[in-house]
Amino acid sequence: MVGVGRAPSRCPLQSMRRVRSRGASGIRDLSSRQWGGGVNAGVVSGLRGADGTASHATALRAMFDSVVIISPFVWQDMLQTTDEIALEMARCLPVVLIEPPPRWNMGSEQFRGRRLLANLFGARTHSPQDGLTVFHGYSLPGGRYAPVREWNRRRNAAAIRSLLRQLGFGRPLLWHSFPYGTEELMDAVRPKRFVYHCLDYTDQEEEAALVRRADVVFAVSDVLVRRHRALNPHTFLLPNGVNLKMFSAEAALGRPRPPDLPTAGRLIGYIGKIVCYLDIELLLKVARSFPRDYLILIGPVMTNETAPRKAQADAWRTLASLPNVRALGFRPPSQLAPYIHAFDACVIANLPHRFNMERDPLKFYQYLAMGKPVVTTPVSAAQCHRGLCYLADSADSFMDGVARALGEADAVGSEALRRARMTVARQHSWESLVAGACRIVLERGAREDPTCVASRPA
Repeated sequence: MVGVGRAPSRCPLQSMRRVRSRGASGIRDLSSRQWGGGVNAGVVSGLRGADGTASHATALRAMFDSVVIISPFVWQDMLQTTDEIALEMARCLPVVLIEPPPRWNMGSEQFRGRRLLANLFGARTHSPQDGLTVFHGYSLPGGRYAPVREWNRRRNAAAIRSLLRQLGFGRPLLWHSFPYGTEELMDAVRPKRFVYHCLDYTDQEEEAALVRRADVVFAVSDVLVRRHRALNPHTFLLPNGVNLKMFSAEAALGRPRPPDLPTAGRLIGYIGKIVCYLDIELLLKVARSFPRDYLILIGPVMTNETAPRKAQADAWRTLASLPNVRALGFRPPSQLAPYIHAFDACVIANLPHRFNMERDPLKFYQYLAMGKPVVTTPVSAAQCHRGLCYLADSADSFMDGVARALGEADAVGSEALRRARMTVARQHSWESLVAGACRIVLERGAREDPTCVASRPA
């Protein structure tokens, strides 16, 4: 649904953009990044050219015969970053997306009874659409023991090797975003090129080895780019994006207002999971500071290792009981546009922690795509688009931002601001972002293999 859903072994709070100026690659180099009015001038058009020719798709097919994605997310209705990339890549090449194996720990966010049954008795693959195969990894109980973990990894590697052989894939592009015991999988894939895509902060030692080994490294925030560029000079910014088919003003047109929303009063909306890295105390202050307005919370309340703890858990119980708060629970992404369309202001309230500071929340772009004013604690995207949102570094400035956002509809220039937000969101479409990333991969491959067709102008 909204950019939360990694599967670390414990709460992330405990464990813890880039081609040279504007040109063939499509994402700006960190050292030369220029932002005009908060708009990323370096984001480029999609895989298909303006004349309808699939020039970049042709170049990709000349270099690769498939894409294999090692994902941190389970494929489901809540489309996450690697899911969106898989869908976009599948427009021009067959894609195999490898899910993380199920976990037998009942306290884990990845614990699912249905998944465990499918793990034991179900099929290894399924195809959500043509050209996309999702691989479900094996996992036996007792993964805390090294021999069991090793057996699981070898079995999954053998299954992937067999699957790729069966599909006839011999020149895959490996797109890797899950630095948790995947060396055997990489060896099984035997990629022609290897991309490491860092989605957020991790303290896993495996990540450094992956960064050094990768042909190209992408990261979702400037901080992560600087960190990984020290290990690999071929490191570029690839921020998160938005699915414009689901999130846009057009997507909400003609759809009725959700009946579970209040019919009177202004709406302050939050879309996302209720988790340990959400500042629930800040949301509680919002609800109390605007008692005549409604705070609408859409997303599941986590009850496992990522559940709110201590003061945040106490704040959640109080928040959910307030008369001007509506906790509506999970809604599929396809149903979210009418809710966001009804919001007068949207909020991102993260705790001040390294994990949050280095993330790039999907919800930021989803809010912008609907033209909505966003009040947010410091996140990478907000730093880049200060003119389009209300960036708050304290509780008081957050309340001030909410007040200004709620009053924006009556302010001079509000329509121009709304359109500017939607323009930025269009530049952050997955089609545009994946196209820019592919150009970088193709250029890198062309330099190492001058005979490749990708080295010739498209």
